[in-house]
Amino acid sequence: MEGKKKRDRIQEFSWIRPKNRRYSLRMLEKKTSVLPDAAIQLTLRPALIPISGNRDYVQFRKQLEIVHQLLFKAGIEDLAIRFGLENLMKKNPDADQHARNRQAKNALKALRTNVLRLFLKNPPFRDFSISIYSSELLADFCRAVEIDKTVKGLSKSAINRMSLLFTEKQLRTIHEQITRILTDSESCLQIGLQHPIDSTLMFIDSTCLEANIHYPVDWVLLKDVSQTLLKAIRLIRKTGLLCRMPQGPKKLVSEMNRLCIKMTHSGWRKESKRYRKQVFRQMRTLLRRIGEHAKRHRDMLDNLWSRTDYSKIQANHIIARIDEKVAQIPLVVQQAHERIIRGKQVPSSKKILSIHDPDINVIVRGKTGRKTEFGNTLMIAESMHGYLIDWKLYRKQAPSESVQLAESIQRQEDMKMRKPIMSICTDRGFNSKKLSRQLRKKGIYDATCPRDPKELQRRMKEDVFSDFQKRRGSTEARIAILNQMMNTRLRAKGFENRVRSVGWTIISHNL
Repeated sequence: MEGKKKRDRIQEFSWIRPKNRRYSLRMLEKKTSVLPDAAIQLTLRPALIPISGNRDYVQFRKQLEIVHQLLFKAGIEDLAIRFGLENLMKKNPDADQHARNRQAKNALKALRTNVLRLFLKNPPFRDFSISIYSSELLADFCRAVEIDKTVKGLSKSAINRMSLLFTEKQLRTIHEQITRILTDSESCLQIGLQHPIDSTLMFIDSTCLEANIHYPVDWVLLKDVSQTLLKAIRLIRKTGLLCRMPQGPKKLVSEMNRLCIKMTHSGWRKESKRYRKQVFRQMRTLLRRIGEHAKRHRDMLDNLWSRTDYSKIQANHIIARIDEKVAQIPLVVQQAHERIIRGKQVPSSKKILSIHDPDINVIVRGKTGRKTEFGNTLMIAESMHGYLIDWKLYRKQAPSESVQLAESIQRQEDMKMRKPIMSICTDRGFNSKKLSRQLRKKGIYDATCPRDPKELQRRMKEDVFSDFQKRRGSTEARIAILNQMMNTRLRAKGFENRVRSVGWTIISHNL
C-alpha cells in the first residue's frame, strides 16, 4: 500500500524527471554556440502531511499543484535552466560541471521562489525564508525539501540572489512563451487546460508605479546624504581606522536631526522665510563638513584596507558608496539653494527626487488626492478575462499614452500569436486621431474613449462600444490587484531591480 502511494506521489507531480537525465542547452541568439550539458539529479521527496478541514489550505495547495504542472509541461523550467546557464557562462566561461549543475538547480529554485513570493504578496526576504522553512508545502513547491525532510538552500541571502538571477529580457521571454501556449488551443490541451485565453480583445491602461521613497523635500535630501556618509564612516571607524573628528558620527547625526526639526517648525515663527534661510545655511555647512570627514576616511580605507577585517570587495563597496554620495553634495545643495534662498522652482526634469535612485520621475495625472506622484509609468494590456498580455515600465518620462498603445501593439505583433488583435479599448487619455487611423489601417476595432463629450455620447449608443467601456472599469481593479501583489510599493532599489520585480509580478499574476 505504501509503495502504491509512493508511485501515485511521483505521478501526481510530473515535474520529477528521470534520474541523471541530461539537458542539451543552446543559447538563444548564438545558434552556433552550444552550452555544456547540465546533469540534474532530483532527489525523491516525501509525501506531504494530509490536512483536512481547512478549505483555504486545500484551495491554495491545489493552485500550487496547477502551477507545478504548467511550469513543467509548458517548458518554462527548461527555459529557466537555459537562461541560468547562459548567465553563468557569460560570467565564468570556464565553469566546471559541478558549477553548471548547481546553477541549473538554482535556476529552478529561482523560478519557483519568485513566483511563490508574489503569490504571498511580496513579503521581505527574511520573512519569506522563515515561511518556507516553516511550511512543508512551500518548501516542496520551491524544490528545497529532501527525502529526509531536510530543507536547505533558501536563506534570505540566497532568495535575494535568486531574485536577480534573470534579466528583464529573459523574464519577458518567459512571459511570452507562457502567453503563446495559453492562447493556443492545441497547446492548452497538451498542458491540461480546456480553453485557451482570448487575446483578440485588449483593454489597456497605464498607472504610476510609485517608488518607495519619502516625499522629496529639498532640504531633507541634505539629511539623507549626511546619514549615508556617516554610516559609511562608522563602518570604517569600527575596524580601527580613525581620522581626527572633533565630533563623533553620533553627535553629527544628532546635530543634523536638530536642524531638520528646526526647519520643520520654521513655519510657525515670525519671519519664517528668513529663519528657513538661516537654518538651511547651517545644514549646508554641516553637510560639507561631513563630506570632508568622509573623504579622509575613504582615503584611509583605500590605502590601509588590508589592516581591517574587510575583504577587498567589501572595502571597494564602502569606497564607492562614499564617492557616490560626496559627488551628490553640490547637486542637492544647489537644488535646495534655488528653492529656499532664491525662491525659484526647479524643473521636474532636473530635480533630484531621491539620492539612492536616480530613475524616478515626477508624474502629474491630476488624480483626486494624488495630483503628483513619484515613480515610473507602468502600462498594462489585459485580455477580456484578465490575463496580462503585455506590459512596459518606462525608465524616463513616459511618452504620450497614444504612443504607449502603438508600442504595445507592435510588441504583441512581434510575439506572433496565432490570433491577431481584433479590438482595443482604453480610456480617453489614449485617444488620438493618428492612433484611430492606425487602428483602422490594421483592421482593429477602435473602442478607445473619445475626448469629445458629444462624440462619446454618440458612440455610447453603439452596443459593442458601450459593452467594452463598461468592461474597461475592471482594468482599474486589475491595477489594484498588481499593487496588492507587490505589497503596495516595491522595495526594490534601482530601475533594473524594479523592472525585474514587475516582470515577476506579471508572470505570477498570470500563473
